[in-house]
Amino acid sequence: MNFFVNRAMGFGNSGVEHAEFYRAKLFDKAEIPYRFVFVQLIKELHPAMDVWNIDNKKVINMYEYFVLGDSYLTNGVEKFYKAKEKVIVDSTKTNRMVETITTSGMRIVETAVKYESRKKKGLLLVSISNVEIYSCKTGERKVLFDFYDNMKGGVVIRNIHLFDQNGEHLFFWNEIQLQRYFLKKIDEAYGNESNWFLDRGEESEVALLYSSFPGSKFIEVIHADHLSDRTDKRYPLWNNYYEYALTHVNKIDKLVSGTEKQTQDLLIDFPGQEKKFVTIPVGGVRDGDKKIHKKEIPPLHLITASRLAGEKHIDIAVRAVAKIRNEGREVYLDIYGAGGEEGHLRDTIKTVGAEEYIKMKGLSQDLDSIYPKYDAFITASWSEGFGLTTVEALNAGLPVVSYAARFGSLEMIQDGINGFLQEFKPGDQHLAFNVQSLENGIRRLLESDYSAIRKATQNSMLKFKDHVIEDKWRELVYALRNNKHN
Repeated sequence: MNFFVNRAMGFGNSGVEHAEFYRAKLFDKAEIPYRFVFVQLIKELHPAMDVWNIDNKKVINMYEYFVLGDSYLTNGVEKFYKAKEKVIVDSTKTNRMVETITTSGMRIVETAVKYESRKKKGLLLVSISNVEIYSCKTGERKVLFDFYDNMKGGVVIRNIHLFDQNGEHLFFWNEIQLQRYFLKKIDEAYGNESNWFLDRGEESEVALLYSSFPGSKFIEVIHADHLSDRTDKRYPLWNNYYEYALTHVNKIDKLVSGTEKQTQDLLIDFPGQEKKFVTIPVGGVRDGDKKIHKKEIPPLHLITASRLAGEKHIDIAVRAVAKIRNEGREVYLDIYGAGGEEGHLRDTIKTVGAEEYIKMKGLSQDLDSIYPKYDAFITASWSEGFGLTTVEALNAGLPVVSYAARFGSLEMIQDGINGFLQEFKPGDQHLAFNVQSLENGIRRLLESDYSAIRKATQNSMLKFKDHVIEDKWRELVYALRNNKHN
């Protein structure tokens, strides 16, 4: 069986989850079996699965397994419940306990405590201290664990008890031990010949690679730039998300990157290991060409779509569009997505006085039907390893204004042909430079032969067609199980 291992999924997902969804569609076409594996406690897992049209039997969640038992690993959730939530507050109107019934039949009881902030004396904080999980079917307690402040700005789980796991009471000090037990149970249930596609989570990497899983193959999928700093080519600074995998390459069978440029960059640090690295785009476009309607600009209607997160730097795009408008040019921007930066973006739009021509459009799960309504796509991220929305926008006939970021933009966008690549300088201290640079990209688009730019967009996407990428995944899975190299 092929397992896609990740921390979690929800209603609003990152590019990693969308890459997994896309891979699943291609595996379906190729008739390659697979399962999603999620290791976080996810209260709304199944409602989110319904939104993303994911089959219940193709998802395995660690905590649902501990509650529902062995049959769950192959059959999925067999009885669904009505979701409920109850919050208990104390006399100071502080939340002290949250009780949740999930649709999968887990009753989750979270207990909160008050404590004094280490950073500000006298400031009381509230956080979850421990979690108990019960079976709605039997009423039995199945899981108990504590939260622990790791003193590094993060919280981890520890002191984990599993009750009545086939008659045993099990104890684990930490999540890595817990995951190792869980993943071995999956491996056994599917015959001990598994392909593990590691999409996110160092804990899962350690759990799988630290001890031997007989018959297993391990595939690390790299979704972003693997380096934080390439200035020292001999001793580069790894991106924290990939540091463990790239310092344990000897234990990994294949490393998949989304672009050939990133594969070649990886080989700088792993010379002579060409057979271990493979390029497979983590996103693609439907087979066949879409009809591109003739449009004239201005007015220029821009779209950007992504998770609303700080690393996407959408506020820079907002400021760049506002500066163009101040020159008297008719430009509009619609922002699609959801996330923690929504409030900051609304404040930025208000600060630059752009409420009339820059709009927050919320989360969309049907961007394919939305792209044709616009003239061009803009992205201000400089840390995209691939760029799913860049591929989709180009295929829809939208030129892309982007920073010349490693690696997706450099591979997909031909400067002045199907889009515009702009210089950038990482860091908040370079805000003015980056705004000016992106503004120049918009200006170049306005002054270009727009019809010619649009015609070039789809032709640049031929290697990202579904059938091409499907063949690559089929070849990789075949090679893993037949001791062949791509």
